[in-house]
Amino acid sequence: MNSKKQLIALAIALACAQTALAQDGQDRFTLSGFGTLGVAHSTEDLADVVSDFQSDKGVGASDGTSARLDSRFALQLNANFTDDFTGVVQAVSEYAVTDSYKPEISLAHVKYRFSPAFSARLGRITAPLYMLSEYQRVGYAMPWVRPPHEVYNYLLAMDGIEGLYTINAGDTVIGVQAFYGQIDSEKADVDDLHGLGVQVDRGASSFRVSHIRGNVKYSSPSIELLFNTYRNLPSPPFPASLGTIAARLDPRDMDGSFSGIGYSYDPGNWFLRTEVIQADYAPSISAKTTSGYLSAGFRKGAWTPSFTVAHVDTSELELPGAADPIGTLNMAVAQNNNSRHSYTASLRWDVRDNVAVKLQGSHVKNHAGSFGSLKNYQPGFQPGGSYNLISASVDLVF
Repeated sequence: MNSKKQLIALAIALACAQTALAQDGQDRFTLSGFGTLGVAHSTEDLADVVSDFQSDKGVGASDGTSARLDSRFALQLNANFTDDFTGVVQAVSEYAVTDSYKPEISLAHVKYRFSPAFSARLGRITAPLYMLSEYQRVGYAMPWVRPPHEVYNYLLAMDGIEGLYTINAGDTVIGVQAFYGQIDSEKADVDDLHGLGVQVDRGASSFRVSHIRGNVKYSSPSIELLFNTYRNLPSPPFPASLGTIAARLDPRDMDGSFSGIGYSYDPGNWFLRTEVIQADYAPSISAKTTSGYLSAGFRKGAWTPSFTVAHVDTSELELPGAADPIGTLNMAVAQNNNSRHSYTASLRWDVRDNVAVKLQGSHVKNHAGSFGSLKNYQPGFQPGGSYNLISASVDLVF
């Protein structure tokens, strides 16, 4: 909570600095922003497709058609104190982590360039999980309505420090990124978050690999009730092993790792992009998830059609089985089976230099026994089914 107060103080300080410099006639601050007005329709009416793993509502059971998945608006203040010292504050309103459109500070950091090759950022930055982490919320920056949810299902900011060292080797640029910090979110806190990322750019090709580790505390009222109950069941009449199993599956204090590898090729008139990530929280209830996508498209004037195939595989799920006579823990573990695949066709139309209109259709097939990362299950919902998701959006930047 102290980090939130510090970020608010930083935002106020930047705003005060803007006023002071404006009085001196110095144009060192710029205001920019982006937004998406999106609507989606799901044919799955007994569960919700959600925008973030912490969200409980999206589109489907709660509303067959909704703007929750993609609609957002953000304002960003950029400060150029000197040529080497800069700052950023960004506020975004979106229906994600808080299950509301309450504005949140998504970025608030200062950056100092120590040399042409080395720079560092301090404060709230985007958790560097993916190739598109820096632009994950900016719909205008991508050809799809949203990045493939099979991979991009985290919308998290990190409070900490990041260093970037750039090596120029002829036509090749190598960026080495190291970071340390913490995540303080509604349901997920991550302490001792540290990792390394390497990106190699050469011509139209870009390659990135990263590995991140941290201590994760994932909690909600239902998780608190479930694991507090199971870890305190009397033995007998319940098996003594049940409490041990519950302690091992408890997600409120677990070590985790996140690894990613991605490649893109974009010569201008067409593009190919692929990315694979693995989130490993085993042996907890969150288990291990390996997911990836392959997307290709071409540009013809203002039009960009593309096609994407994505896949998720959940492994190392530990079902208590007969050791759980109540069955509630078995069901909680089963609901973390997200295995599925999807096929998505997208069409982007660049109406203006800063406005794009998109249409997208996805067919999602949950594997046998899989809940497919859906939420808000209703009576009668059966795992292993399939559904269609139709989306439309208008993206802008300014």
